Amino acid sequence: MHAIEFDAVTHDGLLTIPETYRPEWNEKSVRVILMEVEDKPAPGTRPLLSALQNIKINGPEDFSENLDDYLNGEKNA
Repeated sequence: MHAIEFDAVTHDGLLTIPETYRPEWNEKSVRVILMEVEDKPAPGTRPLLSALQNIKINGPEDFSENLDDYLNGEKNA
């Protein structure tokens, strides 16, 4: 099953598919699931995965290659 996900606002019971998806989805039968979106995060906050991308650690040069050994205590960082 091919699927897309996008945010939309209902207006008088109608949803509009974003312009970029219209040619692909025009005249097709679709299943629609409406799910209310929770409040957006406060300005200045970032999603968790986006914030995790910027984490930097100091460790031995072989840390990524021997991560399991360090986690199991077989090597000391």
